[in-house]
Amino acid sequence: MARPRWTPWLCGALAALCAAVVVAPAPAKAQMTQPHWVPRTRTALPSPEEERLNIELDAQLWKLTTEGRYFEALSAAERLLELRQRVLGPEHLETLFAATWAAVHHRKVAEYHRAASLLEHVVAVLERDGVPAWWFFHEQDALARAYREMGDFRRAEALYRRLLAEQVLEGNSVDEVLLGLAALAKAQGDLDRAASLYERLLATQEKENARRRSAGAKVDAAELGVALDNLAEVYRLKGSHTQAEALFRRAVSILEPWSGGPERSLATCLDHQALLYRDMGDDARAEPLFERALAIREKKLRPTDPDIAEPLVHLGALYWDRQQYGRAQASFQRALSLLQQALGPEHPRVAECASSLEGIAVAQGKLREALSMRLAAVSAEDRHLTRLLTSGAEREKLAFLGRLERSTSETISLHAISAPKNDEAAALALTTILRRKARALDATAGSLASLRRSMTRQDQALLDRLGAIDAELSARAYRDPPGQRARVQALVEEREGIEAEVSRRSAAFRAEQRPVLLAEVQAAIPDDAALIELFAYRPYQPRARQRDRLGEPRYVAYVLRPTGAPAFADLGEVKAIDAAVEELRRALSDPSRDPTRLARGLDAQLMAKVRPLLGPARKLLISPDGALSLLPFGALIDEDQRSLLERYEITYITTGRDLLRLTAPAEPGQELVVIADPAFDGGASDGGAPATPFGKQPCGWDCEAQRGVDLSRLRFLPLPGTAKEAAAVGAKLTGARVLTGASATEGAVKGLARPRVLHIATHGFFLPAAPAPRQAPAHHGLDAVDRAAVAASVSEVDSALLRSGLAFAGANLRESGGDDGVLTAAEVTGLDLSGTQLVVLSACDTGVGEPSHGEGVQGLRRALVIAGAETQVMSLWRIGDQATRHLMTAYYDRLVSGRARSEALREAQLSLKGQPDTAHPYYWAAFIVSGNGGPLRGGPLQSAAPKPQADPVAPVRPGPRGCACEVPGGEAGGATRLDLAAGLAAGLAAAALRRRAGSRAVRRSAKAG
Repeated sequence: MARPRWTPWLCGALAALCAAVVVAPAPAKAQMTQPHWVPRTRTALPSPEEERLNIELDAQLWKLTTEGRYFEALSAAERLLELRQRVLGPEHLETLFAATWAAVHHRKVAEYHRAASLLEHVVAVLERDGVPAWWFFHEQDALARAYREMGDFRRAEALYRRLLAEQVLEGNSVDEVLLGLAALAKAQGDLDRAASLYERLLATQEKENARRRSAGAKVDAAELGVALDNLAEVYRLKGSHTQAEALFRRAVSILEPWSGGPERSLATCLDHQALLYRDMGDDARAEPLFERALAIREKKLRPTDPDIAEPLVHLGALYWDRQQYGRAQASFQRALSLLQQALGPEHPRVAECASSLEGIAVAQGKLREALSMRLAAVSAEDRHLTRLLTSGAEREKLAFLGRLERSTSETISLHAISAPKNDEAAALALTTILRRKARALDATAGSLASLRRSMTRQDQALLDRLGAIDAELSARAYRDPPGQRARVQALVEEREGIEAEVSRRSAAFRAEQRPVLLAEVQAAIPDDAALIELFAYRPYQPRARQRDRLGEPRYVAYVLRPTGAPAFADLGEVKAIDAAVEELRRALSDPSRDPTRLARGLDAQLMAKVRPLLGPARKLLISPDGALSLLPFGALIDEDQRSLLERYEITYITTGRDLLRLTAPAEPGQELVVIADPAFDGGASDGGAPATPFGKQPCGWDCEAQRGVDLSRLRFLPLPGTAKEAAAVGAKLTGARVLTGASATEGAVKGLARPRVLHIATHGFFLPAAPAPRQAPAHHGLDAVDRAAVAASVSEVDSALLRSGLAFAGANLRESGGDDGVLTAAEVTGLDLSGTQLVVLSACDTGVGEPSHGEGVQGLRRALVIAGAETQVMSLWRIGDQATRHLMTAYYDRLVSGRARSEALREAQLSLKGQPDTAHPYYWAAFIVSGNGGPLRGGPLQSAAPKPQADPVAPVRPGPRGCACEVPGGEAGGATRLDLAAGLAAGLAAAALRRRAGSRAVRRSAKAG
């Protein structure tokens, strides 16, 4: 069997091996003596044309790489890889070389997922064929770096740990592995650990140099200088200026006498030392060091090498702070040209340079030039973001989005502060929000939907495993006491791996991804509606010094009508508005308080500034942000003392981009399902029998401040009132399947196949988080992805998708068929609700969760979007039983008559608001419509019987506050649909019902949410 005549590109630790076994053709007998792990998949010789092309591509790749033109080199690397895959097969050694070098260039141009994918293949083939690990150490190290750069710190750590064990086993040096671990710790913001690792490396190298000197051998001082530089840079980031300066001085003194390769290390060290002086406010000492570092790079590197850009950027920033705008612009412009040629137009460093040039132009009042540069920067970032979001786990996607927070604020500031009357600037700001808001949610939901549309057996197995992991994580959170969850970490890591695989498999979703156009969103707005896009940003002041350019966060509102340019209003500081929202929410959710003053005050802060921009619109499509996601805007009161519910029909959407998805919804399902009155303690039904709460202390609002939830002690009180609701709703829906008592199981929900309407009346809950882990303080050089990574390292109970959910039959026994009876939001994400037009969660706090700026509400609301539900009707606080049943009955009456989803809820809410006993917003304002507020497709829901009369609303008086407040005047034997989570957060399973002394009223049933 003849060997190909190609001479491979030798690289890394495999170079010697290839020289021995692959250089020239060999007879079959000779090949039999080669190591068994050398892949051989080709039996024919390459054609002369193929061999010529291989040599040409090899030479071209080498030339472009040595010149630092990585973007152009990537094209040659991919062509070379394709050629060798076709001629030699995907597992031939020379093909693996080509894959390795293609991966190197993908990393250079920030295509980290593609780099990781190629390197994973190389490593897997070599491992399978028994290649000793030390032969391909550099390939594994490159893979770990790719994981680190894409934000997958868990996999990077695991791979480095494995490499460390292998190097120790083989008796090899572990210095390179320790370097990788130190860089990983630095990227995560764990500067103490990074410093410890670098100090260990420094001690090892000093000891080795001492040994060499005593033996009369040559000492490699350059390595010592680099180690000192690395350690000094960590101390700089920690703010330990004195220690950092001493280390930098020592490193420079060691590196200065060297010529050749170490001079590049000297330039890097000088850059770092200059940054230290900038941190110390000593620009006079920083400037000559930057200039010297630039001179060294210009002398030693090719003119096209992108490393030359590094000191140019630093010098540009220094000139900018001095307001020497001409010099700053020249420096950034040269850096931009270098980076564009070397790394391509969409690399993040290119966008950063363009952003700097835009800031300088704004500072000079050159708004037209600034707008052009900002458009270039944002376009590059968005194209890069689109590519990155089609792969990887959700945590990685959030980390990438975190890197763009500053750029997004700069884009909004260009319009809102510098050019408020410029329509182009307004369009760019709103387009940027529409493209970036909730993108991680969109990518996760889109990948799953794409996979479901073209399901293979392997895809089904993947989703089944994802569901099984979520079920086990949820079961362990709600069954095992704290401290007994050793398997959780492994499950979390496996889940992230499956999320990444789902992204990789969703080819159709990747093909669909393209930048959203403002005109497309505008065309999707109904004629009588207006889109209100709310967003939190940090005002950017380009004339300030670098460290002071971003101000305190503020809310801005952009209004887009079916025609015309976007309009905007500055709403004020986030901190003050969030506090007002929280105060109003407390008043709205307590029927004993009058919220009028607070509702009018918050309206003056928010909607009074927006109303002049709405024109004739009477339907509002509100895309909130942050704490505004938990605000029922219909409860605000305008200057005429009217609630906004009376003026507008309001629908909530996660982002205005959702309008595009809602114009082409999935084919609607058929089944109508109602689930209510679960038998939490097992049996046919709890039937109102008294339940003994696990905790014995009454608990008020203060309990929400407590942490350390023991979810294994969670218990739920019976909800007999929901059985009446189920009967009323079921009677209005032709052919509806009604499940109550022992039939209202978690498994029944998981077994649903794309129902058209799903109504669930049970306990809903959202538990507060445990204390966040100690994070590294913010330092210069720690970007958003680093902080996001630190914030992501929390326990499983701290996941908002595990701390929110719904209770079903058997929940108190932690046994419901093959489930535990608690359906968490994490498990909801695995449901297939792609044809479900309406999900109504008639329970407490189902629309509540952890609001995050730019990514919606983390909880059931987010989970249902991921599952594919088109519209959700959810609650924003603890809700009362009788008024809720009346509201739901009125809602379905209107749906059956053909009303649209938002219109029907508004009319139902007005029916309660118009009655004295339920006029308080507590009774009618809790529920919101999120998603598509339009009519149900496939015709209106048909009534199975003559329309029954709505339940009369009996007089209702508020009872004492607490975890299960008592409201007399209703049915006996139940529990309010109040959120037991507050008490549970303090370690209580539920709170005892509080009796009013001397009251003759029958204790009213209340549904505990």
